[in-house]
Amino acid sequence: MGLGDFQALKSLSLKVGSVFKMTLLPGDGVTPKNSGDADRTKYFVVLGIDDDSILVGAVLINSRINDRLFNIIGPYQHRICQENYGFLTKEESYVDCYRIKEINFNRILSDGEYIGILTEADITDIMLLTVSSPANKKLILKKYHLI
Repeated sequence: MGLGDFQALKSLSLKVGSVFKMTLLPGDGVTPKNSGDADRTKYFVVLGIDDDSILVGAVLINSRINDRLFNIIGPYQHRICQENYGFLTKEESYVDCYRIKEINFNRILSDGEYIGILTEADITDIMLLTVSSPANKKLILKKYHLI
């Protein structure tokens, strides 16, 4: 199988509910974990793709909820468990639906690692939380066909 075939297969996996792992940058809306770090490897869930297949709307998976921001972002976290998703490194993790991240479609194809797909029930709950978050503007929600 050539690189083109591999890219084509990965693009078929790039759909709502798919989980990818990739190194993200501050420009992607991700803060590096340690001072001096330039990037951070994260798992994320695809929520939608814009009409031109240039950007992907995604939400991040975190191993814990940020204590400093809990009062603001806490209600917009969806818990997922390792028993349902073997790729998780902790017993439970949280999908942060507070703010959609926009990631370049082609960058995911070249640099992202396809991990799996969430259940329909989890996808539905994540979409509801994402749509209800005050941080996600209607224009962005429409762009990714969430409303």
